[in-house]
Amino acid sequence: MGDVLRNLLCSSIMQPTHDKIGLIAGAGEVPVYFARKASQLGIKIISIGFTEEIQNSLMPFSEMSYSIGVGQAGKILATLRKNNVRDLVILGKVEKNVIFKLQKFDLKTLKFLKNIVTHEDKVLLSGMIEELAKEGFKVLNQKEFLSDIFPPKGNLTRRVPTRQELADIEFGLPIARRLADLEIGQTLIVKNKTVVAVEALEGTDRAIQRGCELAQGKCVVIKVSRTNQDYRYDSPGIGPQTIRMLSEGSVLALEAERVMVVEQEKVLDLANAAKISVICC
Repeated sequence: MGDVLRNLLCSSIMQPTHDKIGLIAGAGEVPVYFARKASQLGIKIISIGFTEEIQNSLMPFSEMSYSIGVGQAGKILATLRKNNVRDLVILGKVEKNVIFKLQKFDLKTLKFLKNIVTHEDKVLLSGMIEELAKEGFKVLNQKEFLSDIFPPKGNLTRRVPTRQELADIEFGLPIARRLADLEIGQTLIVKNKTVVAVEALEGTDRAIQRGCELAQGKCVVIKVSRTNQDYRYDSPGIGPQTIRMLSEGSVLALEAERVMVVEQEKVLDLANAAKISVICC
């Protein structure tokens, strides 16, 4: 593990200021990481996964664990109340196209969807948090618990970017930030100061896969946050699967202290084996 991450992990741990937290969980590694860490610190977790697979992954670290569909807002709220939960953490991926899929939405969800202006991530999730506040729940800042996986500036891997790759990062960063603020996506793929691919509905990993194919080999992938990122929800992040999507010898540039690196040791082992540079800037 790089010195930057080692020092950060040693100095930053979750503080057990809450004795019980409700975890509303989508897919990915982050909810499991959080639940495991919380349980080790004696925090009781009441977890609600949007699928049975998510529920099963959280069950070993939860006092109670449930599987409730994303469209069943009324049932989610009733379950939280039944377990005397007031403080919540929302983690994991919920695909944008859930809005377009045919599924059962309860009356609570339908009322919420009817009242929002657009279906952008930011609008959907901030609207959900407002509704939760009206119902008496408090959504906590994810960084309060996960600060150790938001690495600071520095190169995290053995390979460092070349001068040309650094120029691509400098070229792409302002574009990526603008696209994130426009709610288009938070990932940009660049090669030779040319935008190769932009994340949209498909998500980070599939955008990277497409970008590497279009670049016909190694490229520079840039992952950023919104300028006014609300860390109560939808924190941008990468994990081992992200590295697997990259072509050998590529560069992954992350916005320092604003993008999560989940399962850091595994990420860096995979990156070093593939001669991929991971840099926070």
